[in-house]
Amino acid sequence: MRDGTGKFDWGDGSSYDGAWLANQMNGKGTFKYASGDSYTGDFKDGKMHGKGIYRFQNGDIYEGDYVNGKRSGTGIFKFANGDRYNGQFLDGDKYGQGTVVWVNGNSYTGQWKADKPNGHGKLTTKAGDVVEGEFKDGQPEGECIGHLADGSKFKAMYKNGVRNGKAIEEDKDGKRFEGSYAEGKRDGAFVEKDRNGNIVAQGTYSQGYRQVDKQ
Repeated sequence: MRDGTGKFDWGDGSSYDGAWLANQMNGKGTFKYASGDSYTGDFKDGKMHGKGIYRFQNGDIYEGDYVNGKRSGTGIFKFANGDRYNGQFLDGDKYGQGTVVWVNGNSYTGQWKADKPNGHGKLTTKAGDVVEGEFKDGQPEGECIGHLADGSKFKAMYKNGVRNGKAIEEDKDGKRFEGSYAEGKRDGAFVEKDRNGNIVAQGTYSQGYRQVDKQ
């Protein structure tokens, strides 16, 4: 019967050094896996439970809450490639509210489910473009609004990460496009207006090709 503190080696490359109670890991300790991963933190009834730091053999690091052996609660996941997530977890997945900053400088803040952006959120690029709205499996879905670094803005419908449906776009000078998209390309009837709301052109688009009605 293991009780108190001590080290146990399973003989397969894995070991535990820390507190024991009733022959199980209970309290603070360090578990080293045969794979090269390691966990230092709280244990309960033989499982990671409480706060701890998990270091992966590939260089990833998670620091935060555990419940019954899984990442659950709040924590920070630092990826070896430089990406970083700070937020909520459930049963090992990113779930709830959180922010990821990718190594390329882009970031997303909002709701997560099943380890991906799902729900309302805001995507910001390194260049300063911002898209806010609903996301599904990591991509814009439904109505989104955008404010771009060049001063232009838009409101558009998205499906599977590309524009599909009605869209309104306005450049930094107030020139306005009102129309629709299909599979990411302008498609269907459109109207273009100047900053005072006067119609300056109208016609149709067909898969991105513009045709203006004759005056």
